[in-house]
Amino acid sequence: MKRNIRLILLLSISALALMGCSKKEEEKTEEEQATTEQVAFDDVAVEDYTVLSYSELEVLAYEGDTEAQVMLGRSLEYGTEDIKQNFNEALSWYQMASDSGNADGTCALGYFYLNGAGVEKDLDKAQELFTTAMEHGSINAKVGLARVMLQQGDYEIYTEESLSTGSNENSEQKETSSDKDKKENIEDKKDKTDKEKKKTQDKQSSEDGEDEESLEQNGPIELLKVAQQAGDLDGAYYLGYIYENGIGVVQDYNKAFDYYNRVVKSTSTALNDRDAINLSNIALGLMYVKGNGVEADSKTALEYFTKASDNNSAKASYYIGQMYETGMGVDKDYEQAMEFYLKAAELNYAPALNQIGYLYYNGFGVDVDFASAVYYQKLAALQGYPIAQVNLGFLYENGYGVERNLVTALSYYEMAASSGYEGATEAVVRVKAQINEEM
Repeated sequence: MKRNIRLILLLSISALALMGCSKKEEEKTEEEQATTEQVAFDDVAVEDYTVLSYSELEVLAYEGDTEAQVMLGRSLEYGTEDIKQNFNEALSWYQMASDSGNADGTCALGYFYLNGAGVEKDLDKAQELFTTAMEHGSINAKVGLARVMLQQGDYEIYTEESLSTGSNENSEQKETSSDKDKKENIEDKKDKTDKEKKKTQDKQSSEDGEDEESLEQNGPIELLKVAQQAGDLDGAYYLGYIYENGIGVVQDYNKAFDYYNRVVKSTSTALNDRDAINLSNIALGLMYVKGNGVEADSKTALEYFTKASDNNSAKASYYIGQMYETGMGVDKDYEQAMEFYLKAAELNYAPALNQIGYLYYNGFGVDVDFASAVYYQKLAALQGYPIAQVNLGFLYENGYGVERNLVTALSYYEMAASSGYEGATEAVVRVKAQINEEM
């Protein structure tokens, strides 16, 4: 969209300029001069909003320019080198744009309610916003609506394992695990049996009376395909995710690889495309780590992780740290691991914060420092990361880096237990027994 900007220039007239003025021009009032000088800049068209500064976008946004409002929202939602991430302010600009009928603003609001960012998670509200945005021509809203349907629906999981055993999972758990930043030890993921690796990828679910073609008619899959065919990178990424995990379709690593690969080949620098590109690079990296649909190759995995890490992905930086910590495909190097964990920690990524604390506790690549271990574990635990909560419970239970406090230890163990973390319940029982003994 093009708009005309009135640029108000505050120009000081130099002596050199005055020398070339006629007597009549010298008699002009300052107001007349300003008016004359503004005329030449009155009809400047905005071809590209991305080149405008934050202040320039603000001027346009307050004048009612919905494109500028969306651009401000994106800058605040994703954060840039110059702009600190702020979900609340981003939400405000998106709401302003949406209220004026901007489809992109309405779609962006839908994602906030879908993910519970800055607002309480509300799938019904998200669905309403995505539907409205679609009616106004938003392609990306189709992806949002598909994700709502995946979380609301009961889509079967058709992985090789489930097809061979006849047991399927609920896909809502798969979608949730995609959105949460859980710690994934990539070394463990590589440990697959030869039997599993040799399973064919084209196995059909005839035992359940359904074939791949009928499964692909599911609403969310059709929405994603329409979005992907229109060039939407999020649509391509989630199609890859669905085929990789066998959600509503027979698991197909080749198709997953193809969709992910389409995304990573994109040259888009738009903030709202960054996540899809990074997640696709990470997904491909993990496929090479695990040997799913490709020959296991840690070196290639590292290349994909590095692309995402260089593009501001905390998760990718964390995975590279894991590779250096465990010596997977590279020489084991705790200092390098710490470097990448710290890079991810700058983006407040809980698994990396927890791992930094782990390195300090054990003195891997650094001097043993229990106080630093506690500090980083707390930062991770505050985000609800159960591993860090268990670690803090242990530190308080034994008095490492902090004064021994069984009550505090118990509270951290109970936090982890409430999220179902394995082993936390046993720790709760153990500490309660100690408290009773010491009373």
